[in-house]
Amino acid sequence: MAPRDWLKALALAAPLVAITGWVIHGAVDPSAPQPAPQGPAGVWPGLPQHRADLPADRLEERVNGAADALRADGCRRLVHWRFEAPPADAEALVFRSVEGARAVLDREAGPERTPGPGEEAQVSPQSVYFRRGAVLVRIFLDPGASPPPDALVARAREIDRALQE
Repeated sequence: MAPRDWLKALALAAPLVAITGWVIHGAVDPSAPQPAPQGPAGVWPGLPQHRADLPADRLEERVNGAADALRADGCRRLVHWRFEAPPADAEALVFRSVEGARAVLDREAGPERTPGPGEEAQVSPQSVYFRRGAVLVRIFLDPGASPPPDALVARAREIDRALQE
């Protein structure tokens, strides 16, 4: 290879080498800016460790076909817990706006509201939906379970307290 060809190759490779160095620096240097999760992480105050903390691009792992509709309304994260007393699953859906959370609450629980936790709620014997700001929480009792009358609402209030802290 002629010296001129070497210079061309070096000139073409220089940007690739610079970008590679920049990427490696960001991955190795702890003081370099790191991506932050878009929403809740870790243990929520007063609640057990969650079983799932999913960003918007992984909603399919929990919502069985509703992921696209949730993302369209601005859902950016889903946090899931499993409770044994009462036996229920709970999900906190974190939206970009209050309007997104309210739209999903209206679609899933209907337009009527009942007394309950959060800023607005819909409570039934088998489920509790409530909204606190841009977070929609939904709690579903296991089929066939028959806990004390207010056990599901008490669990919802615990989650509401954690949201406020």
